[in-house]
Amino acid sequence: MTSASGTSPPSGSPPRETTTLWRSLAPKLALSLVLGALFAFLVSRGGVPLLPPAEAFAHVRWELVALYVLILLATHFFRASRWRFLAAPIKDVPFAESVFINWIGFFAIFALPLRLGEFARPALSKMRQGIAVSVGLGTVAVERVLDGLVTSLCVVWGLAFLPRLASEDPVVESLPYYGWMAVALFTAALSGLVLFLWQRELAVKLIELTFGLVSKKLASNVAGKVSGIADGVRSIAHLRLAAGFVGETLLYWALNAFGMWVLAIGCGLDLGLGQAFAVMGILAIGVLLPAGPGMFGNFQLAISVALKLFFPESTVATQGAVYILLLYVVQASLITLAGVLPLYAMNLRLRDLVRTEPAS
Repeated sequence: MTSASGTSPPSGSPPRETTTLWRSLAPKLALSLVLGALFAFLVSRGGVPLLPPAEAFAHVRWELVALYVLILLATHFFRASRWRFLAAPIKDVPFAESVFINWIGFFAIFALPLRLGEFARPALSKMRQGIAVSVGLGTVAVERVLDGLVTSLCVVWGLAFLPRLASEDPVVESLPYYGWMAVALFTAALSGLVLFLWQRELAVKLIELTFGLVSKKLASNVAGKVSGIADGVRSIAHLRLAAGFVGETLLYWALNAFGMWVLAIGCGLDLGLGQAFAVMGILAIGVLLPAGPGMFGNFQLAISVALKLFFPESTVATQGAVYILLLYVVQASLITLAGVLPLYAMNLRLRDLVRTEPAS
């Protein structure tokens, strides 16, 4: 095949699309690696080894690790299945398809730097089901807001009502402040979504008026996107759909905390179930920070900080380090397998999802 000038591309040269994609991702990847290394440095500086010595695993109860894998599989299932309630007002997506779309999206969020994978699910739902990207972003917004509210409440509850150790670590000491700030932020965001849905026509008109001062075409495009996002949050106006989504969300997070509690016992940590909810909440908020591929660094930092609330640093540096490593390895393995298998079963590649990010 020849180019527009009539000359053939050099043999063995990468496709133009792939080269452009990597040029776009390279700066973000570099920045994410720097952030991940910084988070990992903070973990090590706090006295928690990223890779514990082999003898630290001598007392691990591997049958409880296996049980945690099963619980995590159920957790991952409900994390994905609840999306069908959000998509229902827009399109009746087959149950298996909705689960696979979300599993691929979770893998993209995990694998890509700086949380670029957030665009994967809206892109994939458009490719597979014809759901507009703006509508898909609306469903993601509902998920993020409710998840953030649930997990930040877990953090505040754990810090306010559970006994914790005094710490000289400034990050640990600032957790109550950040916990309440997160509750306020996600409560305001939820209120905003409800008001946005309620006053959808007013929001569209205001956008048309303001952006129309610059360009009528721009105003029409932006208004269309905003209207599409409103379609993505319509499920919260239906009692049955909203109840189903909230119910499975609570089940998903309860299973998540229960599994983390089981794994902690298996690693020799005397972690209470209530404390597991607090640790889970801190981890959930910690991994929202943009970081490197695999959320490496901020994942370990969030868990180590959370454990220091309830355990002395000597315990966190031993059994805690084993717990952090196993928690990360098991979660990373499951998210990767659950995402890669349906990705290739659908004849897709990860770059097919990344490629749509600028347009999204």
